[in-house]
Amino acid sequence: MAIPLSAAHPPPHASDAHQAQRALPEMLQIATAISGAVNLPALLRQILSSSRDLTLSDAGSIYLVEEGKGEKQLWFTAFQNSSLAAAGTGIDASLLDVRFPITPERLVGWTALHGQALNLPDVYAIPADRPYRFDAELDRRMGYRAVSMLVVPLRTMAGEVVGVMQLINRKREPSSLLTPETAPSLVRPYDAGDQQLIEALAALAAVCVERTQALEGQQRQIDSMIALLAGAIDARSSHTGRHCSRVPELALLLAEAAEATQEGPLAPFRFKGETERREFRTAAWLHDCGKIVTPEAVVEKATKLDAPANRLHEIRTRFEVLLRDGRIAMLEGLLAGGDPDALEREYARLEQELQQDFACVARCNLGSEGTDPEDLAQLRRLAERTWWRHFDDRIGLGWEEQTRYSGPPPPLPAQESLLSDAPHHRIPRPPEEVPEARWGFNLAVPELLYNRGELYNLSVARGTLTPEEIYKIREHMIHTIVMLESMSFPPSLARVAEIAGGHHETLDGHGYPRGLGAEQLSIPARILAIADIFEALTAADRPYKRGMPLSQSLAILAGLRDRGRIDADLFALFLRSGVYLTYAERFMTADQIDPVDLDALLGPHA
Repeated sequence: MAIPLSAAHPPPHASDAHQAQRALPEMLQIATAISGAVNLPALLRQILSSSRDLTLSDAGSIYLVEEGKGEKQLWFTAFQNSSLAAAGTGIDASLLDVRFPITPERLVGWTALHGQALNLPDVYAIPADRPYRFDAELDRRMGYRAVSMLVVPLRTMAGEVVGVMQLINRKREPSSLLTPETAPSLVRPYDAGDQQLIEALAALAAVCVERTQALEGQQRQIDSMIALLAGAIDARSSHTGRHCSRVPELALLLAEAAEATQEGPLAPFRFKGETERREFRTAAWLHDCGKIVTPEAVVEKATKLDAPANRLHEIRTRFEVLLRDGRIAMLEGLLAGGDPDALEREYARLEQELQQDFACVARCNLGSEGTDPEDLAQLRRLAERTWWRHFDDRIGLGWEEQTRYSGPPPPLPAQESLLSDAPHHRIPRPPEEVPEARWGFNLAVPELLYNRGELYNLSVARGTLTPEEIYKIREHMIHTIVMLESMSFPPSLARVAEIAGGHHETLDGHGYPRGLGAEQLSIPARILAIADIFEALTAADRPYKRGMPLSQSLAILAGLRDRGRIDADLFALFLRSGVYLTYAERFMTADQIDPVDLDALLGPHA
């Protein structure tokens, strides 16, 4: 007797009234579930359960086609078995969630390769001339007996097979529980109605798989763009690159602690599923994407005269010239018959004076927390000191730099200031560097793009950056917001720009780039702000500063809380939950992790 395949269906069975009554409602229910599905495995389990119910199948499974290592493979995605579940034996976990190559010897492999259904009355009685075989190993391991089987491809509208549904043991009575001994007598073959119905359900499942794969592809594309931007920042500057990877880690730790809160103002905060969590994670990764256009020379400005090379060397050469001039003057005095002792004392005095003056310049060049007012006064005195230049300073320049020199060059030798704030140090700001008013940014735009004046830079009171460079650093938030608000994010990522764009805003409205207040800053944006500040304070890989110890960093955050700049409840959670310590142990050096007085930090806010 011929074994029926998809081309030869058994006739309809007399007990199919149940199937006919349930088919349409089940189909409509599945179609509705597909329209809003975000969890593919759960939906496939629902489709498999409905398919088994409609056909009185004791068991079933679904396999999805995946791209493996150079070849397609099948992923064992879902499995259900009523008789095993009733017996309490279940299925060995090692048999589930496995992947294997698609080969025609397997029943599901043959259907995946050929896109045709297999309708088998008894899988143990497949003729020898068939190219496929039933693997009885699974039956032996589970203590089960498969008899009739319907294997149907999940085929898209374009004809691509994206998976396979396998139904096992079409029972004669819904309540039957099968054993290896009773299965042959309690099971009947799948008929034409069964196959037609399951092929329709398989088409719905294929739509679900195709839709989910399209969404996953879109998400992978977005994630690759994020990785591209973060990688580009990392490639430009390893310091900011590590910042871009550490801040999301810390932000997610604090967000998870906030979600676990059961009481207080943070208790209502929850991400609405993985979609909102992914949105927050994306915003955290992209929070500094505007730094891609921030000049590296500004980001990594380690001393005040860096632009991008440290111009201290040029100024030191002038001191060398003055000392050499003094030595020449001494030697000329000796040749003219002058008093050797007096001349040598004068030269020694000059050398000591120049050494002290250069030490002042070198000291001021370092970006300390505060420059000594006496050093600033000495800088101004040095700016009045002169030296003689004997070479043309306008040859060998690029055309842009040439345009900043006005008027005819002075005759040589020319007298120059030891510390110069020359007109050519002033680099004008192009009109396109001023953001449009429609963006609503509150940052005051400096008149100049840069001011390279030597005295001007050395006189910076704190740190290494001039007002123009501080704006250039803060301008990354302008670029971040413009970039993110200009991107066509899907609705699931609609708040990325809002969350990422708010991490330099403060609750008191004195932040930037829009001066937003507490009522305009969401919990995710507030979390990101704390993460950004704490990472910046503790980072030990910045060229312009050393990483602060834990206690000092937390004290600074406490000060910001006291001034109403960061969220007090989130900061308290940051401390009480131990998130600060988890982060410190993961990313800070051992010598930075010092004792912390939590009671003192929490203070009256506890």
